[in-house]
Amino acid sequence: MEPRGHVWLDFSFVVSSGYREKVLASLAPKPKVPSQLAEETDLRIVHVSRALRELSDRGLVECLTPDVKARGRLYGLTPDGAALLSELNGSRRYVTPTVREATKEGFVPKIRGSSVVRFLEYLRKTRGRGVVAEAIASWSVDADKLTEDTWLSVEACAALLEIVETKFGDGSYGYIRKLFSGAMSTFPTVLEQLSKAIPLTALAERAPIVYAKEWNYGRLEVTTERRKIVFRHYDWMPTPAMCAMFHGIYEGGLIYRGVKGKVTKTRCVRNKDDHCEYLVEW
Repeated sequence: MEPRGHVWLDFSFVVSSGYREKVLASLAPKPKVPSQLAEETDLRIVHVSRALRELSDRGLVECLTPDVKARGRLYGLTPDGAALLSELNGSRRYVTPTVREATKEGFVPKIRGSSVVRFLEYLRKTRGRGVVAEAIASWSVDADKLTEDTWLSVEACAALLEIVETKFGDGSYGYIRKLFSGAMSTFPTVLEQLSKAIPLTALAERAPIVYAKEWNYGRLEVTTERRKIVFRHYDWMPTPAMCAMFHGIYEGGLIYRGVKGKVTKTRCVRNKDDHCEYLVEW
């Protein structure tokens, strides 16, 4: 059976939020109440409620007991929601790291620890060391043992960002974007380039150098015009959090150089594009 004509619009809507995706998947086996969903997905109840509301408005989830008080309402998938989940599971290569399918067995795509260390330092500075330690206690990596020369799996980095967004954000990944906008200028390889007294377009053309130093897999392409830069990312982790990370980094570059402009996400692997693309204009 052919998928609905607007299935990719619904697909994009769901995978653009890790919260919506988790809640939708959690409802697959059977209907659940919000508290069950919160426990199963490890999300705060406020995030579960928001995801349920958004999915319901989209016609993908429905309340099966509308007359019951809020705390005991039972939610389940609609036929459209079940069809979309089937389509999503069948298209998992657009949801999980493309590098897994493109690399040789045993190869692990990694990111240099320097940016992760600086990100955590910035997070501790803005939220408090104790609060951050408690928030990331479930992370599979011992944050205290990370060094700038450590190579961390991209999957572990993505997991950290999901934890941070779950603990401090609202599900839109705007928090991750804002954090990296502020923290990016502390990354050693980024700061090295930002400090150069060259035009912004010339600076952008050096971005692949930074990318190659920080990642052991993938490719970044840059094209520039007058007051316009396009960054194209290939073969990296296309999760909402990682997209927000790069979005924030490019916004932070404008802020650091004192340039008033905007960054727009124009393409995304999660929307079935072959790469992710960010347009910078000023």
